[in-house]
Amino acid sequence: MKRSTITIVLLVLLLGLLIEPASAANYGGVPQSDLRTEPQTFVTSFSDQSMKGLFSTAEQTFWIAKDWDVETVLLHLEYRATQLADTQLSSLTVAINGTYFYSLRPADNSGNRHGIDIYVPLELLQQGYNNIRIDGYMRTQNALPCVDDVSEANWLDLFKESTVSVRFDKNAFTTSIASFYNRFFEVDALRYGESAFIISDSDSPAELNAALLGVSGISNQTIYTDGYFPILTLSDPAGNLSRNRIIIARYDQLPENYRNQADQNGIDDENAVLVLLNEGSGINTLIITAKNDVALINAGRMLGNPALMNQLQAPVKLLGKTEDIKTEVYEAETYISFAGSEGSYYNGAFHQVKEFTINYPANRSLTNASEFYLNYRYSENLDFDRSLMTVSINDVPVGSRKLSQSKAGGDEATIPIPIDIDIGSSFQVKVTFDLEIKDLWCSLRQGDMPWAYLTPNTMLKINSVTSQDLIFENYPDPFVTDYSYNAVSLVVPDQLDGETANLLAKMFRVMGRYTRGNTGELTVLYPDEMNETALYSNIIAVGTYQNNSFIKSNNDKLYFQFGEDGTTFLSNEKLVIDPTYGKTLGSAQLLTSLYSKPGRASLIVAAPNQTGLVAIGNNLGEMKNLGRLSGDAALADTNGNVQSYRFKAPKNPTIAVVQQISVNQEAQIFLLVSIMVIILLAAGLIMVVRKNGIELKKGGWRK
Repeated sequence: MKRSTITIVLLVLLLGLLIEPASAANYGGVPQSDLRTEPQTFVTSFSDQSMKGLFSTAEQTFWIAKDWDVETVLLHLEYRATQLADTQLSSLTVAINGTYFYSLRPADNSGNRHGIDIYVPLELLQQGYNNIRIDGYMRTQNALPCVDDVSEANWLDLFKESTVSVRFDKNAFTTSIASFYNRFFEVDALRYGESAFIISDSDSPAELNAALLGVSGISNQTIYTDGYFPILTLSDPAGNLSRNRIIIARYDQLPENYRNQADQNGIDDENAVLVLLNEGSGINTLIITAKNDVALINAGRMLGNPALMNQLQAPVKLLGKTEDIKTEVYEAETYISFAGSEGSYYNGAFHQVKEFTINYPANRSLTNASEFYLNYRYSENLDFDRSLMTVSINDVPVGSRKLSQSKAGGDEATIPIPIDIDIGSSFQVKVTFDLEIKDLWCSLRQGDMPWAYLTPNTMLKINSVTSQDLIFENYPDPFVTDYSYNAVSLVVPDQLDGETANLLAKMFRVMGRYTRGNTGELTVLYPDEMNETALYSNIIAVGTYQNNSFIKSNNDKLYFQFGEDGTTFLSNEKLVIDPTYGKTLGSAQLLTSLYSKPGRASLIVAAPNQTGLVAIGNNLGEMKNLGRLSGDAALADTNGNVQSYRFKAPKNPTIAVVQQISVNQEAQIFLLVSIMVIILLAAGLIMVVRKNGIELKKGGWRK
């Protein structure tokens, strides 16, 4: 009996071992809630902040993704308090999403740095953005009430080593194309390199075209700027390290097991198919394939339509070759609400600030009649001789308005915006309330403090025109114009190596963040495929002198040209280049159309070798480095040094003025009325002359 029992147990265990791999490799998209990822930690760092004054506030946001099962949230504060701090009275109080949950006294007043770990209550978290607010009350030693309040000695520094660490796990496998899609570009997947595009080894322009459209379309939905989506090949072992993989390849280039999946799910000669596979070991793979290039590129473009992708609740989608998958066409907005759907609330006396980020096309600059319309309310217990509201853009003050007791229940202000303020790409708006109380030049407590409220009706009116200068300060214009690719032809080497593919992945990750939706035209082609359509397009060429013949054939048009053998850059009127140093450089050069097509431009990203190409790519492919490029030509070396130059003369400003007038509605009305008045005056003068019989004779006007 004992022996038979042991035999049964062993058989059951053996059966379990045999079944487990089949369950992990779940190709049907069945929920796998019992299979979890390993716990990991997503860390958000503070910036250095100085909290000044008796009462002060510091804030930091962090992200909770939809599919995270959060285990802990740990707030680590690194701080240093003034040496005059009264540690028995001073305090820091921490709130999460507006709810206080922890208070502490400064450790000491030695002037040394201190650290403290604080666990955030999980029940106070919310999906998406969460806000940590730290309220400081810094009282100095032996200070008299109200004397201490205006002292410069009240301070506490928060250091960038302060962090919010979210520890979480999630389902190992996704169950639908929609769930995979959202996981692919989540903040943890980007930061930790868990997502990648994979194409075949066939050097197919259509596959790369579809992948770059996918990179761009997904990038414009990402929350954070860090990280990118590498483009790998099926033979690259690095592809096996990615937990979330989008394989974009023609049907005849797929491995047999993936072709079988496409066959089982109804692929035909005309249409594309998307198939989600759970491949075990926590790997989720979305196969996108077709038997023709048009359908494949259309499927890649669909990745930039989040509304459509989120409808795909099954693991398979058959996409018609002509199916409409484009989003609406986005244009530069004229009216932008920025105070939030619930408005913004200010609490406390003295200087209170709220900051808002406005995203706007990079190719735009302000014209006349741009303005703020602010709608707000505030408490009635203010000193209205000293209280005011101020609005600024990128820390440049735009205007202020005094607060009034008679309008406390509902006030408004229209403030014009000077046209010399830079709004390209994105900019910061600050709305500040100085809430002063009569006969109060300090505050003993924060209870019953004054308040102000910025209503959701607050908005920004922007009149803008397309920038004229072809310079990196306006990049990615003109290749991205008003959120869409502007007839872009990308010329790539005949044989695409891994480093160039990654450079393209980074470049289009950055450019994609300036787009919305998936409209616009992007075409990938080889140098010998330059047709009439490509000649009339905006051209981006990437590669070395040796591997991209398009760059070689246009060497004489470059600002920084290659030597005869293409192994180094030559000196020019802007820079003397040592031949050895020139071998280490990569260049990015913005030129007018190489084929003299009006309104078109060319971006040549080139180097003597792959090392230089990577050097310049680290700047074009990183949002944080893009600001290092200026003018119309930039050089980068392998040590990270960047040099920028301007060769083209600035555009004639009168051209921009004429264009501003032509698109400015108020200016059009003014000109029309002026012309009508002049015509009426002229007609009236003629009638008066004729009525009085006045004629022009020899010697002048006579009756």
